[in-house]
Parts: sequence; structure tokens; C-alpha cells
Amino acid sequence: MNFQKLFGPLTKPREDKFFGEIIGHEHIKRLFGLALRSHEPTHILLTRPPASAKTMFLLSLRQHLKYSYFIDGGNATKAGILDYLFKNRAPYFLIDEIDKMSHRDQTFLLNLMETGTITETK
Repeated sequence: MNFQKLFGPLTKPREDKFFGEIIGHEHIKRLFGLALRSHEPTHILLTRPPASAKTMFLLSLRQHLKYSYFIDGGNATKAGILDYLFKNRAPYFLIDEIDKMSHRDQTFLLNLMETGTITETK
């Protein structure tokens, strides 16, 4: 099976404009390109040492994607995320420094990714 025939070119001009300021990391650019063209929900977790362009990727996506929401995990809470998502229904949710979030808030995000459902009991 021909990969390019199935999925098209690995990069398209649209993704190239997203990450024009990032040099290298072509495999990550291709991964984001495939995810953005996907018809199914896609979740990407970037793990690398400090200063490896993770935040630059997220900020570039925030700048170019309509209706995206960017948060710093160190300052995020489940309640704040829920409030925003209930009001805005952002299709692109970008979280930097997710390792700085509390375990409880990370569990909430895992449930959101698994089910795609936002629920809150008051």
C-alpha cells in the first residue's frame, strides 16, 4: 500500500505556513499535518527535553487555528477548563506544561479524550 496515495502528500502548504518559524522537526510537522486533516478526534502528546520547540508548535497552532484554546498546565484547573469549554466548545485544545497540572486535573483530561463528553455535576 502506497502511504502517499492513501494519505496524500506528507506536508501541505497549509501546515508549512503553521510552522514556518520552526526549523527542523519535519516528522512532527508531518504528524500535525495528518492530525489536522483527520476526520476523527486526534490527540498528540509532545515529550522531549526542554528547549525542543514543544511550546513553539503549540503557539504556532494557536495563532493559525480558528477557535483554538491555549492554556499553561501549571495555571490550569479542572473547573477553569470546564467553564471555558462549556461556554466556547473549542475544537482545538492546546495545553503546554501538562506535567505541571495536578493528577486530578489530568484524570479529567483523560476522560475528556476518551469519551469526547464534557460533564459537570453541581
